[in-house]
Amino acid sequence: MTFDSSILVLKVGTSTIMTSDERGQRVNVANLSRLVEVIADLGHKGYKVVLISSGAVGMGCRELGLKKKPTDPEMKRAVAGVGQSRIMRLYSELFETVGLRIAQLLVSQRDFLEQQRWAEIRDTISACLDAGVVPIINENDTTNTDGVRFGDNDNLAALTAIQLEAEGVFLFTDVDYLYTANPNVDPSAEPMKVVNEAFELNVDTREPGSSLGTGGMSTKIAAARTAHCAGVPCGILHGKHPERIYSFLTRHEDDLTPTKAPSSEACSDAENEEPEGTLFAAHGEQATEEERWILSLPLVGEAHLAELLPDLRQAVLKAAEESLENIKCLSEVCHHGGVRIFHQQVEIARVRVAFNEEGRTLPSSPEQGVVLTPAAEGLC
Repeated sequence: MTFDSSILVLKVGTSTIMTSDERGQRVNVANLSRLVEVIADLGHKGYKVVLISSGAVGMGCRELGLKKKPTDPEMKRAVAGVGQSRIMRLYSELFETVGLRIAQLLVSQRDFLEQQRWAEIRDTISACLDAGVVPIINENDTTNTDGVRFGDNDNLAALTAIQLEAEGVFLFTDVDYLYTANPNVDPSAEPMKVVNEAFELNVDTREPGSSLGTGGMSTKIAAARTAHCAGVPCGILHGKHPERIYSFLTRHEDDLTPTKAPSSEACSDAENEEPEGTLFAAHGEQATEEERWILSLPLVGEAHLAELLPDLRQAVLKAAEESLENIKCLSEVCHHGGVRIFHQQVEIARVRVAFNEEGRTLPSSPEQGVVLTPAAEGLC
């Protein structure tokens, strides 16, 4: 792999930030302290780190003495506002102990609807990194509505990594690996150390009562697939052991360190080392800026390609056109959205659709608005 930058995107969820036992709900200071130490060390090694952090609602519940998350949308947003300020104060104090400064960036999926705005967000993050500041990003839960949301921070982390052309995105969770089945109910389940074809992966993550359930591992697989399209590797590892990220970086250390010329022997040894987690290997080619923006667009619909044509991109565009009437509009303002195209239950492309005063329109050329996934290569 070759990259133009040394940016890493790290995502931590509420399960890493918070803990609950007989003493009640509290901050897992040990986990956060280890994470901050690792980020500081990565900086000394030449990496620039962007942190995607959940936990605003969980922290807000703790601050307000709530035993469970509120279901009322207005109260949930208020709780998020309380928690967001508290969690940033905690991060500020922890990062100060290792000599690092932080910046808070609250984003909305509306920021991704137009390419210019998408690029401005990217440039703001880059400016923070150039200033030696660690950007801490979260979805703005205080103002965002359910109609236009990233849905989860795994998705936001993948989109941020794509936006920045990062060297990798790492999702911290509460299990060690992605497994072939739910290990809580299937004793034959085996850990998956390396996944080379993210779109060919068929793992059931729907078992109830498991940390692998919907909103857990399933969202991480979806995020890994999106990153895979853009040529960004994705790692899943246990949030209690953030130092395990080095096992992923060692695997490609010579490729990821610009000042060090790789030797064939060193590369061979690194490739043979297994990560302490699950690595979704990157697709061979980096996406263009236009393609990266299309991959970052909110999904507004899907279509199925039944018949393959010699020109796959034209066939994809035709399938998207046939689905235009069923595509949902996310906003009253002009914006763009993405349509997922499937063939035999596998996503093979995404197509950009524009919403304007003339209605729903597709790009005039497939080269301007169609991104093929790696799963489409065998169909060409």
